[in-house]
Amino acid sequence: MTTTVVLRHALARAVAVAGWAAALAWLVATWPPEGSGLLFAVAVSGLLWVLCWRPAVVIDDAAVTVRNPLRDVRIGWSALDEASFGWSLRLRAGDVACRAVAAPGPASMSALYDRHVTPGGVLERDAVAQVGRHPAPALLAVRQRWEARRSAPSGGVTVAPAVASVAVLAASLALLVAAAVLA
Repeated sequence: MTTTVVLRHALARAVAVAGWAAALAWLVATWPPEGSGLLFAVAVSGLLWVLCWRPAVVIDDAAVTVRNPLRDVRIGWSALDEASFGWSLRLRAGDVACRAVAAPGPASMSALYDRHVTPGGVLERDAVAQVGRHPAPALLAVRQRWEARRSAPSGGVTVAPAVASVAVLAASLALLVAAAVLA
């Protein structure tokens, strides 16, 4: 049995931590905070969780699951038709196609900060020129597990709303409106 692999966007997670730290620092600096300020800090924290912390690509023996902010797509290995990269990891199974927010592609702006070492040991910073030579780790992980498991019977395709994310998003938006009204 193979272990479950969970891929997340490191920059998004860092943004969430920085945002939460800033909200906490602001709350400490203005203690006791006004009602609207506290509502705003809680709302922003919820938005950071939905948009930056929760998204992931979960790879296990039965399927690959793409957890995006508003929906979860689970595709069994035998149902997967295509795994590719553009601006992000793209998966297709029949009529269902999804992109993984948590796995940005090498063509994204975050690739500009990647560092690559040439065979001569020279450090290159131009990741865009390296796209063809360095496949994205998320794509490699999906393709390796897919090759190993594609003939094994597995589940089909499940598309479901991310109920917790939608609830947190709705609450965050309501809190932002309340904060604006109270301000």
